[in-house]
Amino acid sequence: MISENIYFYYAFPLVMSIAFFWFLLYFYYTKRYTSFVKSFLDLANNIALVHDDKSTISINKIGLNFFGFESLERLNHEYSTISGLFIEEDGCVDKYTYGKDWLKILTEKNQKQIKVKLYSHIDEMEQYFHVQISNMKYQNQYLLIFNNITEIEQEKKEIRKLADYDALTKIYNRVKFNEIFPEVFYKANRYGEKFSVILFDIDHFKLINDNYGHNVGDKVLIELSRLVNMNLRETDIFARWGGEEFIIVAQFSTAEETIKLASRLQKEVENYTFDVVNEVRCSFGVTEFKTKDSQMTILERVDKALYYAKENGRNQVVLR
Repeated sequence: MISENIYFYYAFPLVMSIAFFWFLLYFYYTKRYTSFVKSFLDLANNIALVHDDKSTISINKIGLNFFGFESLERLNHEYSTISGLFIEEDGCVDKYTYGKDWLKILTEKNQKQIKVKLYSHIDEMEQYFHVQISNMKYQNQYLLIFNNITEIEQEKKEIRKLADYDALTKIYNRVKFNEIFPEVFYKANRYGEKFSVILFDIDHFKLINDNYGHNVGDKVLIELSRLVNMNLRETDIFARWGGEEFIIVAQFSTAEETIKLASRLQKEVENYTFDVVNEVRCSFGVTEFKTKDSQMTILERVDKALYYAKENGRNQVVLR
């Protein structure tokens, strides 16, 4: 009984004192660590933050201003994880790509850098970033540095646009069409999706070039492309086939529906007043995908339909 009292009066206070000492020491170094991290982040010229498994631990002023928050608390209140701010786009990581354990997964995969798309509340526009991820090995914390690559991405898009689009008419070129068409053809064979093809060209286009010059001829091609594009759906594929020839893939459309579209386009062109030349006429060939078709057979068939339209009076729509 006496020994228990001695333990209570002497040993227990000593244990509590040691525990309190370690608590103060932990608090001191944790506070110093937090202060050091914040100072380090504020030195960065880019968005910089520390994130753990659940939320943002610290973020610099550049980051808060970019995302439009006055404090870290407000940011965490709105978004439990910073990936909630990532905008979905092909080639970019968003909040759904790896789920809630995205940082852990990326670290395990040894992926040190990812591309993300973010909205800037400063510039009020979407921008692209490469995010460098470093595992800090402290309570599962990660350092994220955001490097702005918006200009690089815009340059890439311009290069892709030059490769995919006709320089004059700004619609798809034949190379891009040949890239897209196999996918349409595959879906038709695999899933039974209907589609039809329209091939059309300008009647007597050579006379326009001969009488008015190639500059006027180019203007006709530009005006015609815009006029046709205004009458197409988003699902339709429109490309310059070559010279004064154009091709349209009307996805999910039967021959009957596509004839109506081609006839409407023919009337739109016929009733439109073109700059300088005033009147332009077009001939249209139409065909529908058939089960035994290959890409070559359907294109050959629509070409024959156009040829028949031109050989039998022009300015008309022919189905084959």
